[in-house]
Order: sequence, then C-alpha cells, then structure tokens
Amino acid sequence: MTTISDDEFVLRLTGSQRELKAFIFALVPHQGDADDLLQEVNIALWRKRHLYDKNQKFMRWATGFASLEVRSFRSRSAKSKLCFSDNAIEALAGEWPNTVSFADDCRHALATCIQKLGRKERRIIEDRYTKGLSVKEIAAESDKPISTVYKILGRAHEALCECVKRTQIQSNQ
Repeated sequence: MTTISDDEFVLRLTGSQRELKAFIFALVPHQGDADDLLQEVNIALWRKRHLYDKNQKFMRWATGFASLEVRSFRSRSAKSKLCFSDNAIEALAGEWPNTVSFADDCRHALATCIQKLGRKERRIIEDRYTKGLSVKEIAAESDKPISTVYKILGRAHEALCECVKRTQIQSNQ
C-alpha cells in the first residue's frame, strides 16, 4: 500500500466534494440530509485516511464510505417512503465514478465546442450562461430583437449538441 500525505489527501478530498455530494443526493431525497451525510462521510474519510492507497481511485474509495453512511442513514429513517435497497446503493456506488468521468468528458467536450462557435453565437451563449443574462437583457445589450436572440440561441444549442455528440463518438472509438 502506498500511503498519502495529509496535504495530498486533503486535496483529493476537497476536489471530490461536488461528486460526493451528487452521489449522496442521488440516494437521499432531501438536500439537508444529503448535506449532513456529506459531512459524516468527510469525517469518516479523514479518520480512515491511513487506509487509503494513493494508487487507487479516490472516488471509488470515497463512494464506498458514502454508501455505508447512506445505508446507515436509511436504517435510521426507515419510515421514509423513498428507500433504495442495499443492492441498489452498492450498484450506484460501483458505477458512480464512471458517471462522474462521463460528466467531466461532457464538460470538456462542451468547452471545446463552444470555442468552435461563431463569434456572435459564442458571445450570446456566454452572456446567457456565464453572465446569467436574460434573453431580454441580451437583446437590449446587443440591439437585436428578442426573437433573433432566441433563434441564435437555438442554432447554437443545436450546434453544441451535435458537436458534443461527435466529440464523444470520436473519443470512444
């Protein structure tokens, strides 16, 4: 087993928070419960950090702890209407790292595809999704009719979808 320094462990732990929370929230229907469970998982991971082999995938190791915490939570709140079986939780824990990797690949492909858009389309996409401007604000700022902004957004969305699909097909070959 190859040990890891506390600093490196903290980097891996903090870098995994978004994915860990998404995993937990997929299994626990309430945001507050998911937040509480994430904290419990973080504590458990920290306490067991000496057992982590830095050559193994951190998310696979961490989701194992998270699935145990979710099962424990589920048994404590058995009166809840929405419960997953232990087998379902284990199956999700096993597949979650692949899902996270797929999402990361999609984000990377999208970033690449945005750069391939024309200047006008890219600017409107960035105004809408990076700056959070409404279509009405974009229209006013660019001195274009609202209908034109919607058409440009629609064309850009279609181009991005096709580009991301092509990129993923190419990367899977």
